[in-house]
Amino acid sequence: MKHLIRSLLALSLLVASQAAAKAEEILLQSVQSGMYVTVVNGTLAAAAPGPRGASRFDTVRLEGDRVAFRDLRSGSYVRAGVGEGAFLAAGSPHIRGWETFELVRIRGDKLALRSVGNGNYVRAGVGRDSLLAASSGRAAGWEQFRFVNPRDAQAANNNAGNQPGAGQGGNRGGPDLDDLFGNYRITHIAAGNGFLVRLGRELGNRSTLSIDDRGTVRASVGCNSISMRVSVRDGRVRAEGPAISTKMLCQGQGQAAAEAAIIDALSSARRVDRDGRTVTFRDASGADLLKLRRG
Repeated sequence: MKHLIRSLLALSLLVASQAAAKAEEILLQSVQSGMYVTVVNGTLAAAAPGPRGASRFDTVRLEGDRVAFRDLRSGSYVRAGVGEGAFLAAGSPHIRGWETFELVRIRGDKLALRSVGNGNYVRAGVGRDSLLAASSGRAAGWEQFRFVNPRDAQAANNNAGNQPGAGQGGNRGGPDLDDLFGNYRITHIAAGNGFLVRLGRELGNRSTLSIDDRGTVRASVGCNSISMRVSVRDGRVRAEGPAISTKMLCQGQGQAAAEAAIIDALSSARRVDRDGRTVTFRDASGADLLKLRRG
Protein backbone atom coordinates (compact mmCIF):
# COMPACT_ATOMS: atom_id res chain seq x y z
CA MET A 1 0.00 0.00 0.00
CA LYS A 2 2.84 2.37 0.89
CA HIS A 3 4.50 1.64 -2.45
CA LEU A 4 1.23 2.40 -4.26
CA ILE A 5 0.84 5.72 -2.44
CA ARG A 6 4.44 6.66 -3.21
CA SER A 7 3.96 5.75 -6.86
CA LEU A 8 0.78 7.84 -7.12
CA LEU A 9 2.49 10.76 -5.39
CA ALA A 10 5.47 10.56 -7.73
CA LEU A 11 3.14 10.41 -10.72
CA SER A 12 1.17 13.44 -9.52
CA LEU A 13 4.38 15.43 -9.03
CA LEU A 14 5.55 14.46 -12.50
CA VAL A 15 2.25 15.56 -14.07
CA ALA A 16 2.34 18.82 -12.10
CA SER A 17 5.90 19.58 -13.20
CA GLN A 18 5.02 18.87 -16.83
CA ALA A 19 2.00 21.17 -16.60
CA ALA A 20 4.13 23.92 -15.07
CA ALA A 21 6.61 23.61 -17.92
CA LYS A 22 3.97 23.54 -20.66
CA ALA A 23 5.08 25.76 -23.53
CA GLU A 24 3.00 28.51 -25.10
CA GLU A 25 3.87 29.82 -28.56
CA ILE A 26 4.14 33.61 -28.72
CA LEU A 27 5.48 36.59 -30.61
CA LEU A 28 7.24 39.26 -28.57
CA GLN A 29 6.25 42.87 -29.29
CA SER A 30 7.85 46.07 -28.01
CA VAL A 31 5.25 48.33 -26.39
CA GLN A 32 7.32 51.43 -27.14
CA SER A 33 7.85 50.97 -30.87
CA GLY A 34 5.15 48.44 -31.76
CA MET A 35 7.81 46.40 -33.56
CA TYR A 36 8.08 42.64 -33.20
CA VAL A 37 11.20 40.83 -32.03
CA THR A 38 13.23 39.15 -34.75
CA VAL A 39 16.87 38.23 -35.42
CA VAL A 40 19.31 40.86 -36.72
CA ASN A 41 22.87 39.63 -37.34
CA GLY A 42 22.40 36.80 -34.86
CA THR A 43 21.02 38.99 -32.07
CA LEU A 44 17.40 39.59 -31.06
CA ALA A 45 16.04 42.99 -32.04
CA ALA A 46 12.66 44.76 -32.03
CA ALA A 47 12.87 45.33 -35.77
CA ALA A 48 10.05 43.45 -37.54
CA PRO A 49 7.16 45.76 -38.53
CA GLY A 50 4.65 42.91 -38.62
CA PRO A 51 4.11 39.34 -37.43
CA ARG A 52 5.26 37.76 -40.70
CA GLY A 53 8.91 38.67 -40.08
CA ALA A 54 8.84 38.05 -36.32
CA SER A 55 10.57 35.22 -34.48
CA ARG A 56 8.34 32.69 -32.75
CA PHE A 57 9.10 31.47 -29.27
CA ASP A 58 7.86 28.81 -26.91
CA THR A 59 7.56 30.21 -23.40
CA VAL A 60 8.66 27.52 -20.98
CA ARG A 61 7.08 28.19 -17.60
CA LEU A 62 9.46 27.63 -14.72
CA GLU A 63 9.11 28.14 -10.97
CA GLY A 64 7.04 31.13 -9.84
CA ASP A 65 7.01 33.95 -12.40
CA ARG A 66 10.11 32.72 -14.19
CA VAL A 67 10.18 31.67 -17.83
CA ALA A 68 12.58 30.64 -20.56
CA PHE A 69 12.16 31.22 -24.29
CA ARG A 70 12.85 28.55 -26.89
CA ASP A 71 13.38 29.81 -30.42
CA LEU A 72 11.18 27.64 -32.65
CA ARG A 73 13.41 28.06 -35.70
CA SER A 74 16.61 26.78 -34.08
CA GLY A 75 15.18 24.82 -31.15
CA SER A 76 17.64 26.57 -28.83
CA TYR A 77 16.98 28.81 -25.84
CA VAL A 78 17.30 32.58 -25.64
CA ARG A 79 20.23 33.73 -23.54
CA ALA A 80 20.88 37.18 -22.08
CA GLY A 81 24.34 38.58 -21.40
CA VAL A 82 25.73 38.00 -24.90
CA GLY A 83 28.76 40.25 -25.40
CA GLU A 84 29.67 43.37 -23.45
CA GLY A 85 26.24 44.89 -24.09
CA ALA A 86 24.38 42.00 -22.38
CA PHE A 87 22.45 41.40 -25.61
CA LEU A 88 19.88 38.64 -26.13
CA ALA A 89 20.34 35.85 -28.65
CA ALA A 90 19.11 32.32 -29.26
CA GLY A 91 21.63 29.50 -29.32
CA SER A 92 21.82 28.04 -25.83
CA PRO A 93 21.20 24.27 -25.48
CA HIS A 94 20.03 24.48 -21.86
CA ILE A 95 18.09 26.55 -19.31
CA ARG A 96 20.26 28.04 -16.58
CA GLY A 97 20.61 31.49 -15.03
CA TRP A 98 21.25 33.50 -18.20
CA GLU A 99 18.43 31.70 -19.99
CA THR A 100 15.90 32.46 -17.23
CA PHE A 101 13.75 35.60 -17.05
CA GLU A 102 11.35 36.87 -14.41
CA LEU A 103 8.00 38.16 -15.66
CA VAL A 104 7.04 41.49 -14.08
CA ARG A 105 3.43 42.46 -14.76
CA ILE A 106 2.96 46.17 -15.49
CA ARG A 107 -0.66 46.86 -16.40
CA GLY A 108 -3.14 45.15 -18.66
CA ASP A 109 -1.22 43.04 -21.17
CA LYS A 110 2.10 44.83 -20.65
CA LEU A 111 5.01 43.13 -18.91
CA ALA A 112 8.73 43.49 -18.32
CA LEU A 113 11.43 40.81 -18.44
CA ARG A 114 14.13 40.81 -15.78
CA SER A 115 17.20 38.71 -16.47
CA VAL A 116 18.01 36.33 -13.63
CA GLY A 117 21.61 36.36 -14.85
CA ASN A 118 22.34 40.00 -13.97
CA GLY A 119 19.11 41.34 -12.44
CA ASN A 120 18.58 43.93 -15.19
CA TYR A 121 15.46 44.49 -17.24
CA VAL A 122 15.46 43.67 -20.94
CA ARG A 123 15.37 46.85 -23.02
CA ALA A 124 14.29 47.08 -26.65
CA GLY A 125 15.61 49.63 -29.11
CA VAL A 126 19.30 49.52 -28.13
CA GLY A 127 21.44 51.04 -30.88
CA ARG A 128 20.66 51.56 -34.54
CA ASP A 129 19.34 48.00 -34.97
CA SER A 130 16.91 48.23 -32.00
CA LEU A 131 18.64 45.32 -30.25
CA LEU A 132 17.39 43.67 -27.06
CA ALA A 133 19.72 43.84 -24.07
CA ALA A 134 19.46 43.07 -20.35
CA SER A 135 20.88 46.46 -19.48
CA SER A 136 18.25 48.59 -17.74
CA GLY A 137 17.63 49.19 -14.06
CA ARG A 138 13.97 50.16 -14.51
CA ALA A 139 10.83 48.98 -16.28
CA ALA A 140 9.69 52.03 -18.28
CA GLY A 141 8.50 52.35 -21.90
CA TRP A 142 11.39 50.68 -23.73
CA GLU A 143 11.47 47.85 -21.17
CA GLN A 144 7.83 46.88 -21.71
CA PHE A 145 6.65 44.07 -23.98
CA ARG A 146 3.56 42.14 -24.95
CA PHE A 147 3.14 38.42 -25.50
CA VAL A 148 1.13 38.21 -28.72
CA ASN A 149 -0.64 35.10 -29.94
CA PRO A 150 0.62 34.46 -33.52
CA ARG A 151 -2.88 33.78 -34.84
CA ASP A 152 -4.27 36.96 -33.29
CA ALA A 153 -1.36 38.97 -34.66
CA GLN A 154 -1.79 37.62 -38.17
CA ALA A 155 -5.54 38.25 -38.11
CA ALA A 156 -4.96 41.81 -36.89
CA ASN A 157 -2.33 42.34 -39.57
CA ASN A 158 -4.70 41.09 -42.29
CA ASN A 159 -7.43 43.48 -41.10
CA ALA A 160 -5.16 46.47 -40.50
CA GLY A 161 -6.50 48.32 -43.50
CA ASN A 162 -10.08 48.07 -42.25
CA GLN A 163 -9.64 48.36 -38.48
CA PRO A 164 -7.60 51.30 -37.17
CA GLY A 165 -5.08 50.20 -34.59
CA ALA A 166 -5.51 46.49 -35.30
CA GLY A 167 -1.74 46.07 -35.41
CA GLN A 168 -1.51 46.70 -31.68
CA GLY A 169 -2.27 43.07 -30.84
CA GLY A 170 -5.06 41.24 -29.05
CA ASN A 171 -8.50 42.75 -28.53
CA ARG A 172 -7.42 45.98 -26.89
CA GLY A 173 -9.47 49.11 -27.48
CA GLY A 174 -6.39 51.13 -28.40
CA PRO A 175 -3.14 52.50 -27.01
CA ASP A 176 -2.63 53.99 -23.57
CA LEU A 177 -0.38 56.94 -22.84
CA ASP A 178 2.66 54.77 -22.12
CA ASP A 179 2.26 53.19 -25.58
CA LEU A 180 2.92 56.59 -27.14
CA PHE A 181 6.01 57.88 -25.29
CA GLY A 182 8.72 59.08 -27.64
CA ASN A 183 9.79 61.43 -30.39
CA TYR A 184 8.08 61.72 -33.77
CA ARG A 185 8.09 63.49 -37.10
CA ILE A 186 4.83 65.08 -38.23
CA THR A 187 4.04 63.66 -41.67
CA HIS A 188 0.42 64.75 -42.33
CA ILE A 189 -1.86 67.52 -41.03
CA ALA A 190 -5.55 68.12 -41.76
CA ALA A 191 -5.98 71.23 -43.92
CA GLY A 192 -8.78 73.75 -43.57
CA ASN A 193 -10.89 71.83 -46.09
CA GLY A 194 -10.73 68.72 -43.90
CA PHE A 195 -8.39 66.72 -46.15
CA LEU A 196 -5.21 65.22 -44.74
CA VAL A 197 -2.18 66.82 -46.39
CA ARG A 198 1.38 65.51 -46.40
CA LEU A 199 3.93 68.07 -45.26
CA GLY A 200 6.42 69.21 -47.87
CA ARG A 201 10.04 68.13 -47.56
CA GLU A 202 11.33 71.36 -46.00
CA LEU A 203 8.49 71.68 -43.50
CA GLY A 204 8.53 67.96 -42.77
CA ASN A 205 12.25 67.96 -42.01
CA ARG A 206 11.72 70.75 -39.47
CA SER A 207 8.72 69.16 -37.80
CA THR A 208 9.03 67.49 -34.40
CA LEU A 209 6.54 66.21 -31.86
CA SER A 210 7.19 64.46 -28.57
CA ILE A 211 4.93 62.84 -25.97
CA ASP A 212 6.18 62.32 -22.43
CA ASP A 213 4.97 60.11 -19.58
CA ARG A 214 2.75 62.87 -18.14
CA GLY A 215 0.86 63.43 -21.36
CA THR A 216 2.67 66.62 -22.34
CA VAL A 217 2.82 67.03 -26.11
CA ARG A 218 5.48 69.36 -27.50
CA ALA A 219 5.50 70.23 -31.18
CA SER A 220 7.27 72.53 -33.61
CA VAL A 221 7.64 73.04 -37.35
CA GLY A 222 10.78 75.12 -36.98
CA CYS A 223 9.28 78.34 -35.64
CA ASN A 224 7.18 78.48 -32.47
CA SER A 225 7.14 75.86 -29.72
CA ILE A 226 3.71 74.40 -28.97
CA SER A 227 2.85 72.61 -25.73
CA MET A 228 -0.37 70.90 -24.65
CA ARG A 229 -1.37 68.31 -22.07
CA VAL A 230 -3.52 65.36 -23.21
CA SER A 231 -4.99 62.30 -21.54
CA VAL A 232 -4.96 58.94 -23.35
CA ARG A 233 -6.73 55.76 -22.32
CA ASP A 234 -7.62 52.76 -24.51
CA GLY A 235 -7.27 54.84 -27.65
CA ARG A 236 -9.44 57.70 -26.36
CA VAL A 237 -7.69 61.07 -26.24
CA ARG A 238 -8.74 64.45 -24.91
CA ALA A 239 -6.95 67.77 -24.46
CA GLU A 240 -6.46 68.79 -20.83
CA GLY A 241 -6.56 72.55 -21.21
CA PRO A 242 -5.57 74.94 -24.01
CA ALA A 243 -2.38 74.87 -26.04
CA ILE A 244 0.51 77.12 -25.04
CA SER A 245 2.72 78.57 -27.76
CA THR A 246 5.52 81.06 -28.18
CA LYS A 247 4.63 84.11 -30.29
CA MET A 248 7.42 84.47 -32.84
CA LEU A 249 6.69 85.74 -36.34
CA CYS A 250 7.29 82.78 -38.66
CA GLN A 251 9.22 83.45 -41.86
CA GLY A 252 9.01 79.99 -43.43
CA GLN A 253 6.28 79.28 -45.95
CA GLY A 254 3.33 77.50 -44.38
CA GLN A 255 4.75 77.43 -40.84
CA ALA A 256 2.04 79.57 -39.24
CA ALA A 257 -0.74 77.59 -40.95
CA ALA A 258 0.86 74.30 -39.90
CA GLU A 259 1.12 75.47 -36.28
CA ALA A 260 -2.55 76.44 -36.22
CA ALA A 261 -3.50 73.08 -37.74
CA ILE A 262 -1.47 71.17 -35.12
CA ILE A 263 -3.16 73.04 -32.28
CA ASP A 264 -6.58 72.46 -33.82
CA ALA A 265 -5.85 68.76 -34.34
CA LEU A 266 -4.68 68.17 -30.77
CA SER A 267 -7.63 70.14 -29.38
CA SER A 268 -10.20 68.31 -31.53
CA ALA A 269 -8.79 64.78 -31.37
CA ARG A 270 -10.94 62.17 -29.63
CA ARG A 271 -9.22 59.02 -30.86
CA VAL A 272 -5.60 57.97 -31.29
CA ASP A 273 -4.39 54.79 -33.00
CA ARG A 274 -0.96 53.30 -33.46
CA ASP A 275 0.14 50.96 -36.22
CA GLY A 276 3.80 50.08 -35.75
CA ARG A 277 5.71 53.37 -35.87
CA THR A 278 2.79 55.42 -37.16
CA VAL A 279 0.44 57.27 -34.79
CA THR A 280 -2.78 58.88 -36.03
CA PHE A 281 -5.00 61.35 -34.16
CA ARG A 282 -8.66 61.36 -35.27
CA ASP A 283 -11.77 63.36 -34.46
CA ALA A 284 -15.01 61.94 -33.05
CA SER A 285 -16.21 60.95 -36.53
CA GLY A 286 -13.01 59.03 -37.27
CA ALA A 287 -11.56 61.58 -39.70
CA ASP A 288 -7.75 61.84 -39.64
CA LEU A 289 -6.40 65.05 -38.12
CA LEU A 290 -2.70 64.45 -37.54
CA LYS A 291 -0.33 61.67 -38.52
CA LEU A 292 3.06 61.04 -36.92
CA ARG A 293 5.98 58.75 -37.65
CA ARG A 294 8.37 57.65 -34.93
CA GLY A 295 11.86 58.85 -35.79
